Formats: sequence, structure tokens, C-alpha cells
Amino acid sequence: MILVGAAIVSFAYWPGIMIDDARWQYQQSVDNSYEDWHPPLMAWIWRKLMSINPGPAPMFVLQLTLYWSGIGLAAYWAHRCGRKKLALAIALVGWLPAPFALTGTVTKDCLMAGALLSATGLLLVRAVVETRTSKAAATLGSIALVFFAAALRLNAVVACLPILLAALPGKLTSTKFRVATAGAACAIALLAIGPVIDNLLQAERTDVDLSLIIFDLGGITENSRVNQFPDLRVRDPVAVNHRCYDPVEWDSYSSWAKKPCPLGFEPFENAKDEDDFSPVAIWLNAILHHPLAYAQHRLTHFNLSTEFLVPTGPVFTAWSQSVPNPWGYSIHPNALLTAVTRIADADAHIPLGWPIFWICLGLAALVAAVSVQAPPIVIAVAASSALYGLSYLFFGVAVGMRYYFWTISGAAIAAILVGGELAQRRTPSTRGVLIPASIVAIPTMLGVLARAML
Repeated sequence: MILVGAAIVSFAYWPGIMIDDARWQYQQSVDNSYEDWHPPLMAWIWRKLMSINPGPAPMFVLQLTLYWSGIGLAAYWAHRCGRKKLALAIALVGWLPAPFALTGTVTKDCLMAGALLSATGLLLVRAVVETRTSKAAATLGSIALVFFAAALRLNAVVACLPILLAALPGKLTSTKFRVATAGAACAIALLAIGPVIDNLLQAERTDVDLSLIIFDLGGITENSRVNQFPDLRVRDPVAVNHRCYDPVEWDSYSSWAKKPCPLGFEPFENAKDEDDFSPVAIWLNAILHHPLAYAQHRLTHFNLSTEFLVPTGPVFTAWSQSVPNPWGYSIHPNALLTAVTRIADADAHIPLGWPIFWICLGLAALVAAVSVQAPPIVIAVAASSALYGLSYLFFGVAVGMRYYFWTISGAAIAAILVGGELAQRRTPSTRGVLIPASIVAIPTMLGVLARAML
């Protein structure tokens, strides 16, 4: 199943789809000059892969290898434990429509999810290999993959931390104090890996953090009707912001917006350089003084991003063609690509195509895993998938299924592993089943009702 899945995606999407982000990163790889808007590490690796073959194909293969290897290792672990049905269920995770289609596009989200899946697979296999050398290799490999994933997104730390803690030797996490100490140290290390790599690669600073700050200032201004922007020499900034603000995404403030916003990225960045103010201080001050407006803005965006209480959607799951690029890379339309795209689009009409479903499934798996005292890696994957999805409540600036790639795959793996743990218990507690089921069922029913009534 794993080989067939990888073969279908390879044939359908060869040599890999390049969206705007990938085109931007590939240009940096060609120029050997990097920026921190997208992970410089990914662009640097891409440059090294160009010696094998130019274009998106090598990065596409790397993504597929990490994705399917992670699922394969987890399935192998279940098979080695004599649990063939569990192994089959794990293999099926790779065929979930949204991730299956998204693996055809070169993105940091796919690469990050693949790294975390492989790290999870190695930690599961660690329990069934016999030699100390093999166990050490699995541990070190998983830790390296977790740090690699952490370097691909700023909010990846919430996804990486639980898995990194599960990878540590038991002596380092044997007590609550040691868990807290190890957690703090690991969090600092995970947060530091991105800036360290940026410095090593001499990546140009692009003030990428302004995208979140400007989006939040726009949302607070819109909902409080009080200007939160610094002096950008704009008359009636509240009215101007009303024309610019869109709770769906921050792009209306970006430098590539069809109609430039006077409160957007470039005016904000220029004013920061000239007036030497702290954007973070302005941002925090706005949140502190208008918490309700901030909450309204954040919850509205998160609701749209997770496709929760919306009339329809998502209207888009995955790409089927590359954007125009100077190198002429594109994919040839074919029957497999059409079939995969149609299935992914159809998936959007059921809960399996809604990010909110997978966030709730991850939370349910976490509650169930803790209640049955599941192995640390099971708890870690459940926590990782749920926390990463929830992190977009605070850090989200756009909508799209790709942002929840890891949440979907991780929650599915966690739910299957927890289900396997429950199946081995003759009489699982009613509470241990009903509470997790409610965590999934209630939001799903609300989502269905919203689509029927809105």
C-alpha cells in the first residue's frame, strides 16, 4: 500500500508542483543567496540537491521519502508486534485525501510533516529493535529530524517539543521536575535552531514577523474602532483599515496585494526604519488594551482557517499545476492527477476535509492516551498534532489545508495507536471512551449544522 501510494503521487505530480513560495525558494537556491521569509535551510538543501538534478524533482522526492518512510516505519513496528490489522490501519493514513494530494506540492509544510512522521516512526521502531546500537541510531535519527522540522516553521516548536521529549532517555523525564526542566531546555533549543541556521547561511532579514503583527493590529483596529497602528501618515486610519482588513488572511496588507494598503507591509516597514519604534511593543500594547477585539479577530480567523462554523468549504485543498516560473517547470495533466484532485475536492464536503475535525481528533486521542497510560510516544504524537493545529489560533495569518498537514497526519496516527491500546483492554472505562468521543462528535455536529443553516 505504501509503495503504491508513493508511486501514484510520483506519477501524478512529477516533477512536483511549484507554488509561489517554492518558486521564491528555488530562486534563492539558484542564486545561493537566502532570505528568512521562508526557511533558508530548505532552500540550502534544495541547492545541494540541484547537483543531482535541477528543478523541483529532488525536493519532491525528499518530501515523499520522509512522508511514506514515516508511515512505513510505524506500520513496520505494528507488524513486528504481531498486530497486522493495526499495521494496515497505519498504512491507510498515507492515503488520507488532503495529505495525499498535498504531497505533490513542494512546501515547507509537507517537508515538516514528513520529518515528524519519520521521527515518530523511528521512535516506535526503537521499541522493537534488539541491539543498543540500533536503538541509539533510532533515537539520534528522530532527534535530528525533530530539529530539522523545527527549523522549517516558527510555530513548529509546539509540534516538535512533545516528540523530542519522548525521544529523550527515560532518566531525563522520570519525574515531573525533570520533565519540566527537560521541556524548558528543549523548547529553548528548538526555538534557537532557526535563528542559528539563519546566521550560518547569512540569510537576509525580511521582517517576516511583521505579517502577523500587522494582521493583528488590523484586526484589533477593525473590531475596536480605535487605531492601533503607529503614525503612518494616513488620514483616518480606522476607515482606511476597514477597506484593507480581511479576516481570512493578511495578504491585503502585503507588498503583493492587488491594491496596496496605506497601512500595509511596506509603509509599516519604512516607518519602522525611519522612526525606530518597536513593532512588538506596539503589538503587545494593542493586545493588552483591547483583549476582546483581539480575541474576536483571532477567533474569527481561526474559525475560517479550520473550516469550523462556515457555510461551505474548504473550497480548495491542493494545487494541480505549478505557477509560471522562469525555468518552465510544470506537470503534465494526466488521469491520475485528475482523480486525486477530484477525491481531495470531494473530501472537503465531509468532516475528513475540515481541519477542525483533526484538531479535535488529536485532542481526543491525547485525552484517551493519558487515561489509558499509553506509551510516551503515543501521548507525544497526540499532543503534537493537536497543539500544532491550535497554535494557528495565535499565529495564523492565512487559510489553507497545507497549514494543517501535520495535524491531519499526526492526529490520524495518534488515534489509531490509541485505538490499538484500547482494543487490547478487555473493558475500557466508559469515561475513557465517551469523553474523547464527545470531543470529536460535538464540534463535528456543529460544523455540519453550520453548513446546513448558514
